[in-house]
Amino acid sequence: MAFKVHRVLILSVVVIVAALLFFNSKAAAARQLNEAPAPAPSEHDDGVDEIEDVKHNKEVQELGRFTLEEANKKVSGSSEKMTFGEVVSAKCWPVTDGERYFFVINSVKGGQIEGSFLGYLVVRNYSNERIPMSWMFLPTAA
Repeated sequence: MAFKVHRVLILSVVVIVAALLFFNSKAAAARQLNEAPAPAPSEHDDGVDEIEDVKHNKEVQELGRFTLEEANKKVSGSSEKMTFGEVVSAKCWPVTDGERYFFVINSVKGGQIEGSFLGYLVVRNYSNERIPMSWMFLPTAA
């Protein structure tokens, strides 16, 4: 009879230890998940939308032309002014009071692409006001 009691006690201790180990490993795994650093946002989770088919998007072409024309207003000499070719790529993302656009625009001279114009533009939602933010011209290599 004493042997049966010892067997039951040993079996009970084994079950309790196994249960403690099991629940402890679950808690450790949960802690590890909570402490793991968040992964960097992917290119699809950052809020920036690549605008597709910009060559046929009239609104994007018009916004790009406006951005280049505003940059030309800031240039002193006529030889430094750029001629709009077409928007070749565009991205858009929301900002506090509207949307920000980033354009890559081909500038042409004499029918040839002379370089790329990079420009930022904010369009405010409440007034449709267009605010050019910054731009840069990158000439093509000769």
